Amino acid sequence: MHTQRIVLGTAGHIDHGKTALVRALTGIDTDRLKVEKERGITTELGFAHLDLDGRRFGFVDVPGHERFIKSMVAGAGGIDLVVLAIAADEGIMPQTREHLDICELLGVRRGVVALTKCDLVDDEWLALVTEEVRSGLAGSFLSNAPIVPVSARTGAGLDALRGELARAAEALPARSADGVFRLPLDRVFTIRGFGTVATGTVLSGTVRAGDAVIAHPRAVSGKVRGLQVHGEKVSQAAAGVRCAVNLSGVAREQLVRGDWLVHPGTIEPSHLIDARFRYLTTSRAPLGRRSRVLLHHGTTQVLATVVLVDADRLEPGAEGLVQIRVDATTPLTALPGDRFIARGFEIQEHYGTTIGGGEVLRVHAPKVRRSSDRAREALRAIAAAEGSDRIALEIRSADVAGIATGDLVGRLGLSAERIAAAVDELVAAGDVVRAGDLLCHAEPFARVEARARALVDERGELPREELRARLPRSLPQRVFDEVIAALVRRGAVEAAGDTVKAARRGRAAAGGLSPLARDLRERFRQWGVTPPRPKEIAGDPRAVKAAIDELVRAGDVVRVKMDLYVAADAIRDLERKLVAHLDAHGQITPAEWKAITGASRKYSIPLAEYFDQQRVTLRVGDVRTRRG
Repeated sequence: MHTQRIVLGTAGHIDHGKTALVRALTGIDTDRLKVEKERGITTELGFAHLDLDGRRFGFVDVPGHERFIKSMVAGAGGIDLVVLAIAADEGIMPQTREHLDICELLGVRRGVVALTKCDLVDDEWLALVTEEVRSGLAGSFLSNAPIVPVSARTGAGLDALRGELARAAEALPARSADGVFRLPLDRVFTIRGFGTVATGTVLSGTVRAGDAVIAHPRAVSGKVRGLQVHGEKVSQAAAGVRCAVNLSGVAREQLVRGDWLVHPGTIEPSHLIDARFRYLTTSRAPLGRRSRVLLHHGTTQVLATVVLVDADRLEPGAEGLVQIRVDATTPLTALPGDRFIARGFEIQEHYGTTIGGGEVLRVHAPKVRRSSDRAREALRAIAAAEGSDRIALEIRSADVAGIATGDLVGRLGLSAERIAAAVDELVAAGDVVRAGDLLCHAEPFARVEARARALVDERGELPREELRARLPRSLPQRVFDEVIAALVRRGAVEAAGDTVKAARRGRAAAGGLSPLARDLRERFRQWGVTPPRPKEIAGDPRAVKAAIDELVRAGDVVRVKMDLYVAADAIRDLERKLVAHLDAHGQITPAEWKAITGASRKYSIPLAEYFDQQRVTLRVGDVRTRRG
């Protein structure tokens, strides 16, 4: 029983002995498997394997340069380790460098260097080339990797290489099988007696025998008849393993390399994708604002336009935010965190070479306009966000239309359970509002709330349908109903049948606040920006809450978050100090903000987020800047 399955990729210059090395390590001839695949599903379908210390290493062996790029990108999500093959009689060559760049762009972070063909050189030369390789790898993810001299012909060094692979595997983090199932297909063929078989590396999630699946981008439906991993029949396959899927209900002609198997209803392909892009130092000229490239994502290879979002050009070696635009007929089955490679295309000086790559930040993105500062700010915020903050931003991007939890799963690739837990936290913090099965960010929700109340106050009363018609067209019925319900709960309006009426002003309208509200107003002024939570204020909780609501309606107190209310005077004074600091320094750090507020993180964090929501500030990483 193999307790851990590891996908290992080979890289290196052509004719530096990658295939011979894999054959010597595993006893499997990967070239021979091209013919053997016709005999049955039990062969490894072009991928060799090696068992070491309870682990099964699946080798992704790519002998040719063109096949390297396609196959390396195809297995990027599943590759745990890379073996960089460098021939001892030649040393580092141009393709060695390009393959190393590709590995880095694809997020590979661990590996071993195999100094192949060591039987062709003497000890003195071997020492020199080892030193040259160590120097050449400086600054890369393999800068401290073990360098093992080996000979596939004599067997020298093979045991040492196996030992280094086992040690490297021990340091690998455990893989998560959470998230949306995706399998980019690298081969499709028919086996007599079995039918259609598709193979690839499971990029995310888990697939089980009997599952219904759909192949994007053409939405071909089928069912998983059987599964094999490294030649063994299994009941399920999870992220990071090489997998062969026997499909029923799908003809061989309906699938091609580059298709993606997913579970129905989980993810839809996208033709507008926001990303972080790294332009390689090997490029000879700056990258223009719009560049036509050949894009590799998973096993998909499409023509795309890379549009710079936050710059007019990108210098070699620089990173920037971009929008990737592909034709609507060739969308990408991508998710945030996916890696991709871009190669030169058409008349570019670097035609056919790898020019860069990066990481997907957002799918189904709105088209970025050159003049839209707000769109650029939103993308910068997404690039810096993690965890529940990233989920909150995705909800916020839906604006007043809201978004369903299922759509969040398909846009972020996280499990429904993980998103549900984060949403519960966001709702409890007052950052997100539930409206039936939709989620709406508190900022656009408050904007619609304020507009609805103003319309009702202006007319005294309005039919519900007329009120809804005067609010944004994109506002769904469920969000509208929750807006009215929230206003009713706060006493801001009254709902009677099909009519919404302005609330009776009561004692406040007659000339003053209730005695408790007047008392609390003075106490809130004394508390400044560090008031107690409503439940911590002495007295009947319902009476205290009603008095605070009076103060909010009167404009004497501001609701910062669900259970934090601050005197309006204190908020205005704090905003003046904040703006003055930003005007003087351009940004504010958490430490500087803490000093200005004079408060602990319990207060300083929600206060900072309040000014973000009020569009006074924009969070960029750990600092905040003033919005333009």
